[in-house]
Formats: sequence, structure tokens, C-alpha cells
Amino acid sequence: MMLATTFQDYITQIIGGIGAGSVLFLVASGLTLIFGALRVINFAHGGLYLLGGYITYEIQNALGFSNAIFWVVILLASLAVALCGLGLEVGFFRPIYRRTVLTQLIVAFGFAFIIAGIVRYQIGGGGTTTKGAPPFLRGHVNFGVQTVTYTKFFYMGMAILVAVGLWVLLYRTDLGRMIRAAVSDPELLALSGVNVRMLFTGVFMLAAFLAGLAGGVSSFEGSVSPTDGDIIIRAFVVVVIGGLGSISGAFIASMLVGVFEALGTLWVPPASIAIVYAVLVLVLVVRPQGLRGVTA
Repeated sequence: MMLATTFQDYITQIIGGIGAGSVLFLVASGLTLIFGALRVINFAHGGLYLLGGYITYEIQNALGFSNAIFWVVILLASLAVALCGLGLEVGFFRPIYRRTVLTQLIVAFGFAFIIAGIVRYQIGGGGTTTKGAPPFLRGHVNFGVQTVTYTKFFYMGMAILVAVGLWVLLYRTDLGRMIRAAVSDPELLALSGVNVRMLFTGVFMLAAFLAGLAGGVSSFEGSVSPTDGDIIIRAFVVVVIGGLGSISGAFIASMLVGVFEALGTLWVPPASIAIVYAVLVLVLVVRPQGLRGVTA
């Protein structure tokens, strides 16, 4: 009986970890996209994720959160964050693309704190309870005495859809070819008649949309807190493990991090987060460029 229970614990933790890793991928995919195209490590991305959760909360209060209006709420929140991303890119990030990495990091960190401060002021600092998942996602799957909520499976589906969508965009469309060309030689691409500045803005907005989407769906867990933006640290770990600029690497790394983090609560509960950084160190020792990164 102990073996059965232990096995069920492992299955539950692994599935839950994949679900958590799926949300992590939604954040890391935007971070990867920005770095891959713009060569900017955008730590303000965590603030946009937080903003997505908070805006979803506000729209829920205004419109409700029934099955019929579910996608409308998530889409509106994600588009609102994309518009915020437009303002950030045009007003603050565009002028520093050619500046030093230190300048970019300072600006990005600054906006991460600014956004967190705004949300903290709006919700009183301690966080707020949302309406949770829509009715059709409020069930769970039984694994003996253990259960996994439907939301975990929903997160997995969202992660797969985003991963496939980004792969198709980058490798099967003319827009994707332009984005990849902008990485290697933006000047030559501009000479061919492409508006590189507009292209970069579009990439930044798409990444912000993904951050808003991640923040919106993660609010299904039941609360929004100003500390939620700290997910950017784990997302950056995912990007490094997967290989800077690699969407497929970010997907694989997100699942690994989510599963190891979940299993860590069974192995060493007080230091489960340390397992994630141990994976990071191990990967960098074996493959300094990351799982799917390209050697410079």
C-alpha cells in the first residue's frame, strides 16, 4: 500500500509539475522571443506577467467569468498588456537597443519594480483573491487518493498551442524569416526594404501578449500578488537552460524545471528550489550553450 501511495504521489507531482512548467513556458517564451530577436534580456517581462494577472482580475470584476465570457476576459487582458508593451518598447526600450547590456538591465529592472509598485498600490500590497477558474475548469482528475485539477491540463494545452504557434510563425512564414534575418543582420534587412523598427516593435508586443496571457491564466490559481512578478527569475533560468533564443529549448527546460521543482517537494521539501539551480549548473557544465542553444 505504501508503494502504491508513493507511486501516486510521484505521478501527481510530475503532472502538477508539467502544469506549472507550462505556465513557466508561457512567460519564458516571450522572454526568449525578445532575446532571440532584439538581444535584450527583458526582466520587465515579469512585471508584464504580473500586469496580466491584475488586469484579468479587474476585467473579471467588471464582466464576470462564466464559460461563455472566459476567452473574452483572457484576450482583453492579454491585448491590454500588449499595448503596455508597445508603450514600453517605443518610449523606453527602442532608444537603448544599441546601449550596453548594463543599461538595458537597469531599465528593465526599473520597470519591473515600477509595475510591481503600481499593482501593490492598487490592490493594497497583500494581494487579492480572484474568481478562480471558470466553471468548466473547476474539476479534477483522481489518481487514487491524489488529485490533479483541470487547470493543470489546461496549462499544458496552452503551452503546446503557443509552442507550435511560435514554431510555425518563426519557421514557416515570411514574417518569421524576417525576424530571424533581423537577428543576424538588421542593417542588411533594412536595406531590403523591411521596416526593422516596426518589426522589433511587433516582436516586443507579441512577447508582452504572451506575458499577459501567462499572467491571466495563472490567476486561475485564485490570487494575484505583487510578488508574482518574481517568476521572471525562474523564467530566466529556463531560458538559460534551454539555450538563449531557442523556443524549443525553452519548452523542454520549462517542463524539466516544473517537474524537478515539484519532485523536490517530495525529496527535500525545505530546499526544493535549490534543485532547479542544481539542474541549471549541471546543464551549463555539460552544455554551456544550453540544451538547444547554438555555440557562438
